[in-house]
Amino acid sequence: MGLGKTEWEDIQIKYGNMEAPPKQLTEDELFDLIQEAAEMAKEAEKNEKLENASLKDLKDMEDEEDENVLEQLRKKRIQQMKAEAELNKFGELKEISEPSYKAEVTECKGVMVVVHLFKNGIPQCQLVNQHLTILAKKFKATKFVKIRSEEAIHNYPDKNLPTILVYFNGDIVGQIITLRATGGDATTVDDIEWQLKKAHAIKSDLQEDPRITLARKKSQKSRYSKADSDESDNSDSDD
Repeated sequence: MGLGKTEWEDIQIKYGNMEAPPKQLTEDELFDLIQEAAEMAKEAEKNEKLENASLKDLKDMEDEEDENVLEQLRKKRIQQMKAEAELNKFGELKEISEPSYKAEVTECKGVMVVVHLFKNGIPQCQLVNQHLTILAKKFKATKFVKIRSEEAIHNYPDKNLPTILVYFNGDIVGQIITLRATGGDATTVDDIEWQLKKAHAIKSDLQEDPRITLARKKSQKSRYSKADSDESDNSDSDD
């Protein structure tokens, strides 16, 4: 018997004029499919358990799983733990002094270092310290330090404060001198984050300068407000 219900349907299917109806499964075929799906689900669950297993979990599985598989997973898990440790290496804004500047900053290799030159009594320096404290907790792979300006650079002028320097392998690769370009006293933590992203000090998700984003939102709000006002005026005129 052909694939169709009638001889005419068989001919149409043969020449591609119509699709063949789905095959009707026997009870045995249906049972086999269900069994196969169950086995696949069981295997997937097992693989997920292995992939998410901790080192302790892997040790507990020694009597159940192949030793070669477990060894590969152990190595993979240790590499993941090392990578996570590198990404969470720092996490705070640390105050340093002149004697430790070389070891903490210029001799620090393979790590981005953000240095804030500050002075007590200058409000914008205090503001930057607050913002950097937040960013240090957010971007733990980057080292954040602060140092009194007179200790970092003798006779450094207060007019240049706050100053942020970005170091990599002992070289200055970025700098922010005062907050004039970021809004002065209105500088936000996002403004500092954007500047540090531009200097490649951090891996931020920000896609554009926050000040541009804010200006666009204000412009849109102003247009909407004007449109609502014009609509209200037209409505009053109609009355």
